[in-house]
Amino acid sequence: MYADSIKKLMVGTALIGLTGAPALAEEEAGSEDRGLTLEEIVVSGSRLPASIQSMPGSVTLISQDDLQSQLAVTSDLGAILGQLVPGMGTSSASPANIQTSLRGRKPVVFIDGIPITPTLNDVGRELRMIDPSVIERIEVVRGSSALFGNSAGAGFINYITGPGEKGPLKMTTEVGTQFSVTSLGDGFRPSIRQSFSGGSDNIDYRVVGYYEKTGGFFDADGDRIAPIPNGFSGLADSDIYSVYGRVGVDAGEGRFEVNVNHYHQEQDTDYKLSPGNVAERIKATAILKDAGDAEEASQFHENWLASASYSHPDIFGTGLRSSVYYQKSKSIFGMEFGRFTKTDKPDGQSDTSSEKYGARLDLHTPLAFLSEGSELLWGFDYLNDKTLAGLVDGRTFAPNQKLDSKAVFAQLRFSILEKVTVTAGVRHEWSSLELDDFTSLLTFATSTLGGADEDRELSRITGGTLKYDATPVNIGVTYDVSENINLFAGFSQGFQITGVGRELRSWPEHVDVTVLQPEPNLIDSYEAGVRGNWSGISASFSVFETRSSNGLSFKADPDNPNVALTSRSADKVYGFEVTVDADITDDWRAGGSLAWIEGKADGNADGEFEKPLQNRRIPPRIITMYVEHDFSQDWTLRLQGLHSGERNKFPGSTSFWEGHLHPWFLMDVSAQGKVGPGTLILGVNNLLNTDYFTSISESAQQNNRFSKAPGATATIRYRVEY
Repeated sequence: MYADSIKKLMVGTALIGLTGAPALAEEEAGSEDRGLTLEEIVVSGSRLPASIQSMPGSVTLISQDDLQSQLAVTSDLGAILGQLVPGMGTSSASPANIQTSLRGRKPVVFIDGIPITPTLNDVGRELRMIDPSVIERIEVVRGSSALFGNSAGAGFINYITGPGEKGPLKMTTEVGTQFSVTSLGDGFRPSIRQSFSGGSDNIDYRVVGYYEKTGGFFDADGDRIAPIPNGFSGLADSDIYSVYGRVGVDAGEGRFEVNVNHYHQEQDTDYKLSPGNVAERIKATAILKDAGDAEEASQFHENWLASASYSHPDIFGTGLRSSVYYQKSKSIFGMEFGRFTKTDKPDGQSDTSSEKYGARLDLHTPLAFLSEGSELLWGFDYLNDKTLAGLVDGRTFAPNQKLDSKAVFAQLRFSILEKVTVTAGVRHEWSSLELDDFTSLLTFATSTLGGADEDRELSRITGGTLKYDATPVNIGVTYDVSENINLFAGFSQGFQITGVGRELRSWPEHVDVTVLQPEPNLIDSYEAGVRGNWSGISASFSVFETRSSNGLSFKADPDNPNVALTSRSADKVYGFEVTVDADITDDWRAGGSLAWIEGKADGNADGEFEKPLQNRRIPPRIITMYVEHDFSQDWTLRLQGLHSGERNKFPGSTSFWEGHLHPWFLMDVSAQGKVGPGTLILGVNNLLNTDYFTSISESAQQNNRFSKAPGATATIRYRVEY
């Protein structure tokens, strides 16, 4: 019923836009347009440079100014995206983005077009693998596309870093701190950032270094939050540093670039978690470690990314951009007690390492003979990924995996009668996945459970090579109602094989993977909407539905509630998004967004979607709002809010990701402007000191993950350029 309603709403959106075109055109003719026209808003994150007007899907562009406004209240990129991107889940207030979804699915994250999202094992850290200050803009493109691989249908988040400035050496120094307002003693997080930029006529460079020392995190009552608040990872009592470097060389019309990015966060704490009580809504807290506590390795996350590229605007009539890259990452997670009770070592600390290299080739060919502005983007992708998932004590936690993936793609864009633009793309992908032999640490083979305890055997996984191939397509159309009003509709497909190792680590039987042949997840996405920009107001409305053949969900192991077992079934996600931004006067701006998302699974494979999707996938209703005021030429004040609604689709359930999500509201305030030779930045996150549990804590509903979110937290920084 809901799916039919969404499809009707898609059709209705198009009809309303068509029938309302004359009225909108008359309104435009009678008013002065203070805003940008849609043709002036350009996006490059989709690989196909085009104005938003020609893209048959929803796009969010976060400029450097937008990013700097958010960094005045938080350095958490998950929180920043949750505030600025409709359909994005809220932050976990930790390095983990396990539950951060975009339209109910996991987005793929890029840095300068290089995919950094883990391909084979979702460690959920990719949102925090870069210093936010080096990002020039963020491009968020929703839905699947023939231009990118391994997509779950949610979309793509592309962090675009900025180049150096040619000319004499320029330096920027920034110092500051964040601190908990509710407990000043140990809640400071001092930081320093130093950048260098310059170059000659044909060479430019940029180097940025950053260091932060975090203290404790404290909730609205002033109580210390556990260093690992929700069981995945934490930022408290950590050393964080990053180094970013970029060198560009102009060679005639061509350009070479080399980029290196290193990010490292390591926790060293004297505290541990004291469990709460979900049933009685008693929060988990932090207590000092005892001398007799088990030894733990430091929880840390590290990422190296290096890339080299060459671009040229015209080689025999075709633009070219080629790149090669190498990524190496490693994560060590917190100690989990009682997770491996079926072995002689019931406690363990998991770690994951990944090594990837690949190449990307983009060829951009104008097709003026079709129509003005018509173009074909075509190319090739290659990815090799080796992922190891184990425990710090040397045991193997999941089968070692190696992925070799090749793909070719083509996307055509052409116009019809000037007002209609059609986009159509196709991608063919060949993937080979090698898995090593493996013995589960979590599950006994069901065939051995009938006899004596000593006869029970842990499930043995016989490895092998799995072959996959798919040919996803996408097609969409946009219609220019007027210079400022635009309708769009599109269909896209995605192909994903992530999660095989996660499923096999708790497989309930001896199995040969070449016989099992785990199926990939195939995704179909539909979207339609209207967007416009006129008289100083920009607005958009879109509706969407995404269906997948093999969606992932979790349930607790009845023998051990600390173990999450996986299951797969067909599912669908549907919803709508609304955005409004207005330049009220020359120095007042305001806006906001609303996103409503729901999802259901076909739990019994009867073709009916009757089971609500878990909170790991589906966030509650989210409303954002903001107002900005330039109260002088040099000073800007911003007040913003975020409301996360209620979701209670599993009354009485105690299973993973099915907890009751209660509503909460956050307000932030920031101000920044010139003081002396530099810029002073002031901000308060959670200005009202809202006392609430994070969505990930309530959703997981486990006593050892039931932590509150941070209370009011202030930021003060000073930046000088010289």
